[in-house]
Amino acid sequence: MATTRREALVQIALTPLAAAQQAPSHPAHKPAAAKTTAGPHKRRFFTDHEFKTLQTLSELISPPDEKSAGGVAAGTAEFIDVIAADDKNLQTEFTGGIAWLDREMQARHAKTFRESAAADQKAMLDRIAWRDKASPELAPGVAFFALMRSWTVDAFYSSPAGVKDLGYAGNTAVAEFNGCPAEVVNELLRRSPV
Repeated sequence: MATTRREALVQIALTPLAAAQQAPSHPAHKPAAAKTTAGPHKRRFFTDHEFKTLQTLSELISPPDEKSAGGVAAGTAEFIDVIAADDKNLQTEFTGGIAWLDREMQARHAKTFRESAAADQKAMLDRIAWRDKASPELAPGVAFFALMRSWTVDAFYSSPAGVKDLGYAGNTAVAEFNGCPAEVVNELLRRSPV
């Protein structure tokens, strides 16, 4: 049974308690046993190289700024790792995408994506970020980048860093509720088709 997003977040939070669990095996994929520098998360599926590539990509897609943390601080790679550990299709999409990205960078710069210069990384992402501007031979990269971008956004805005970035203050008690402001009600009525 696939893990839900809520279950994944709980698993990430409880990772230190579950550190004794072994990563599930994949016939053609053997994850490294080493821990990453991202904190207490023990990888469940990705190799060290793949995990660090996910971190690099997440930081490029959602960089830190003066307002909020970036993709690494939000735990994007950890989020993807927990979900992918139970989803063979997602495992294939991510490992295949990372392999494609590394092959392209090797061909262009003789280095993997992670090892390449920041300008070369950005140039590659610029090539695959826009489906309508990409050449046909970049189609696998376009599909992978769309997947990675989507998962980065989901992971970021599901994390405490993303919630803080949004300024979400929900689930708090208010002493008095004065209803919806009149200008909002009027605007909704103006837009209503009824």
